[in-house]
Amino acid sequence: MKLFFLALILCFATFLVSGQNKSYISTKNAIEDIDYLVKTIEKIHYNPYFLLNKEAFNKSKDELINNFNQDSITLKKFVATGMKLVAKMSGGHTAMDWKNVSLMPELTTYNFIPFTGILDDDKQGLIVTRSVREDIKKGVLIKSINGISIVELYKECMTFLGGIDSYKKASCEKILPLYLYFTEKTSAPYSIEIDGIDKKVEARAITISELIPFLNQNQSKENYTFEITEDNIGLLHYNSCSDYNVFRKFLKSTFKILKTKKINKLIIDIRENSGGNSSLNDLLLSYITDKPYRQSSGRFWKVSEQSKLAYKKNSYETIFGEDFMKKYYDSENQSIIESFDEGLTNPTRSKNYFNGKTCFLIGPNTFSSANFLADAVKTYNLSTLIGTSTGEYTNDFGEQIEFQLPHSGNYIYVSSTYDIGANGNLTLFEPVYPDIRVKENVLPFAINWIKKN
Repeated sequence: MKLFFLALILCFATFLVSGQNKSYISTKNAIEDIDYLVKTIEKIHYNPYFLLNKEAFNKSKDELINNFNQDSITLKKFVATGMKLVAKMSGGHTAMDWKNVSLMPELTTYNFIPFTGILDDDKQGLIVTRSVREDIKKGVLIKSINGISIVELYKECMTFLGGIDSYKKASCEKILPLYLYFTEKTSAPYSIEIDGIDKKVEARAITISELIPFLNQNQSKENYTFEITEDNIGLLHYNSCSDYNVFRKFLKSTFKILKTKKINKLIIDIRENSGGNSSLNDLLLSYITDKPYRQSSGRFWKVSEQSKLAYKKNSYETIFGEDFMKKYYDSENQSIIESFDEGLTNPTRSKNYFNGKTCFLIGPNTFSSANFLADAVKTYNLSTLIGTSTGEYTNDFGEQIEFQLPHSGNYIYVSSTYDIGANGNLTLFEPVYPDIRVKENVLPFAINWIKKN
C-alpha cells in the first residue's frame, strides 16, 4: 500500500498574515530530528541503503548538515534537507512529507511560478504541461528562470523524491512550483526564457490560493469510473485500489452493463492508480480471465517495534491472518520473516464474465498495488499492456507505515517489507514494460488498436 503523501489537501484560511513569516528550528533540534529519522528508518526498512551505501549516505548527510547555521536554520531548509536525505534511502514508498503547519504563514505569502512541466528528452529545457498564464502556453520549451538553467532547477527538485526516474519525473511534474519553493534558488518576480522567443517573458507569479486549484486539477479523480465511448468500447478508469466492497459493487454493475449492451471491447486505464489493497485486483481479474496467475511471489518482512504497533493499529490480522500476524508479533525485532508461496491464484469466473478483447493502459503513475496488477498481466499474458513503463520495479518495497519527527513534527513514510514480483526472480530490477509502447495520446491509440483487434 502507498499513501499519496503529495496530495494538496491543505487549509490556509486560518492563516491571515501579512509579510514574509519565516519559521525557524534550532540547529540542535534539526540535527536531532535527522538522527532520529535515519535511525528509525534503519529499524523499519528492509534495506534502507538499497540505492546508496551507508558510507556514501553519511557523507551526503554530513555535507548537508555542515551547511546549517550554528544556532538555527529556517524550517524550509530543514524540510528540504529531510526530503533529500529520505529520498536517498531506497524507493518511492519511503518519503518525508513536506507539509508542516509552521510553514503555512510563509507559504501563504510566497509567490509561485505559474506553470509546471517535464524535461524534454534531450534535457535542453522544460516542456510546459500546464500553465495559468496565456503567454506561457502548454508545449513551449522553457530554458531558464531568472537566468538560472531550468534543467539545473529541475534536477534540484528531483532530489526531493525517491524511486526510479519515471516515477520521480511524474511526481515532480505534479507539484513543480512547490518544489521550486523548497530549492530557494529563485523567487518572484520571474523572468522566463522561452526557446524561440528573443524577449524574456515577465511572468506574473501566483499565490497559494491560485496554486492549490491549479495543482489539484488532475488529482481530484474518482477511484473508479466507467463509460462507453462513441465507438462502443468500454472504458474503465481504475484509479485507486481502495474500498473493496464499493469496488465489488462497481464491477458487478459495470460488467452487467457490458453484458447487456453486448460490448466486446474493454480498455482498463490504471495510469493514475498509485496503489492500495491488492485484493481489489483479484476482483477485477475474475471478470476478464480464468488463467492462473499471481500478483507477487512473496515478500520479506522486516520486524520492528514500530511496524508491530502500526500493523496492530491497522488490523493486519484481517488481511494476512491471525496465525501469520501472531508469528510476526512474537518475532524478535530486526529479524526477517520470509513469506513465499509457489501457488497461483485460480480465478473463478464472475457472473457476467467478459469474453471480449481487453487492454490495460499503464504509465509512471502506475505504482504499488497497481504495479502488482500490471506485473501479473504481463507475466501471465492476461491482457495487452499499452503505454509507458510503470513507476517502480517489480521487486520493490511496500507496506508503508508512518512516524513523526519529535521536534519539527514532520511525518515520515517508510516501507516495512520487500516484495518480490510475479515471476519470482529476486535479481530482477525493472519496472513493468508495456507490450506496446506509446508515449503520447495513449487512449486514442488504444481505442484504434482495440477496434482493429
